[in-house]
Amino acid sequence: METIGSYLEHDHARCDALLRQAQQAVRGASWRQARLDMAAFQHALERHLLVEERILYPAFERAIGKAVSPTAAMRAEHLRIRAVAQRLSDTVAARDMGGFVIHAEALLLVLHQHSEKEEGVLYPMIERVLARSSAELVGAMQAFGSYAAAAA
Repeated sequence: METIGSYLEHDHARCDALLRQAQQAVRGASWRQARLDMAAFQHALERHLLVEERILYPAFERAIGKAVSPTAAMRAEHLRIRAVAQRLSDTVAARDMGGFVIHAEALLLVLHQHSEKEEGVLYPMIERVLARSSAELVGAMQAFGSYAAAAA
């Protein structure tokens, strides 16, 4: 059975792979492909963030009964991640290889730090608290949107 952590860690890896595809396209100055790859990455990233914000975090917050939880910091980081991802996408639209390199490095750093906190601390904590509803939550996360739109 897939756990909350394993599902979301797999999703992190999928987003990372899509970003690497965009990086390869930019390195080859294949701007049309880079735009497609960035769109796929942004779709997957936004879906991942929304799964956490709309399904996982609210369930955790209800279970612990606290208005302030570690999820507040994660939501703030999601805003930063979205902003850096948008700047990266803007560099692709402008065919700005130098800007892309700078923003890609920043995004990779932010994503790595964020994922480390989630995978090392938050997901295990959530799995302990929500053990009884884990299968239901994984099912809800799997059903949220789809990856098909990213491939189109």
